[in-house]
Amino acid sequence: MSDRLNTRPQGMELVEITPVIVGGDPSDSQNKIMVTRQQHFEMVRYWNRVISDLRSESLRALNYELR
Repeated sequence: MSDRLNTRPQGMELVEITPVIVGGDPSDSQNKIMVTRQQHFEMVRYWNRVISDLRSESLRALNYELR
């Protein structure tokens, strides 16, 4: 992992740009970024919405196939 990711500036959090659950690579340093706590909250809300939508679509497709 690069040096820029090994130290955490105060008030910053290291996060994955694309979460593993939606295909992000947990070991790729290009998938990591330092963000403020507020930015982290916003990213989490965004990805939670995306993941929820994907799960809903998957369930609808499964229910359609079972008919």
